[in-house]
Amino acid sequence: MAQMIGPRGYSRLNNTAPDLAGGWSFNTVTQDLYNALSGDPRFNSTILDMKALVTAGAANYTAADQDTGYFLKKYLPLTSDRTTAGGTIELNYSMNSYIIRLADTYLMEAEALGGTGTRAQALLDAVRARVGLPSIPVSQDNIAKERRLELAGEGHRWFDLVRTGKAASVLHAMGKTGYTEGKNNVLPIPLKETENTKIIQNPNY
Repeated sequence: MAQMIGPRGYSRLNNTAPDLAGGWSFNTVTQDLYNALSGDPRFNSTILDMKALVTAGAANYTAADQDTGYFLKKYLPLTSDRTTAGGTIELNYSMNSYIIRLADTYLMEAEALGGTGTRAQALLDAVRARVGLPSIPVSQDNIAKERRLELAGEGHRWFDLVRTGKAASVLHAMGKTGYTEGKNNVLPIPLKETENTKIIQNPNY
């Protein structure tokens, strides 16, 4: 993933820019997520504003398809992350992937509690307090918003939208019209796994 999301043709022009190893410039951060995180204390740990670096003369890069100029900083490959142990460098960056975090479990529990009550409030507050944010009233909507900001880029957003029935409305509002409710909220079963069995393919595939 580090290779996929790193800025292609990256050149560091002065020391104010990060010492990135480069990449392919795919899967840039959407303007929608940029706006949602703007002003949030997690912004600088989540998003790298390459447009600002280019404007400031601090760095250059080559844009790829659907470029926004914003990159997912959580996983950007630094030069120091490049392997020295042999093998294909691009496939062997020495960085961790987030599988599950304490904040994720807190917000999952708060949601499972129906987004109401003292326990759910305390769980939401704990996640926000970690980054110095004040308490807000617990609700399913506020829990969903917190999950989006706290877990941005960690692979949860799609499943959160599908689980809560918001995928079609949110994705279509963003101009992502390839999602069809009743089809894309489940995955197709590979053809080989259905052959000579009683397994029935998921609907609309």
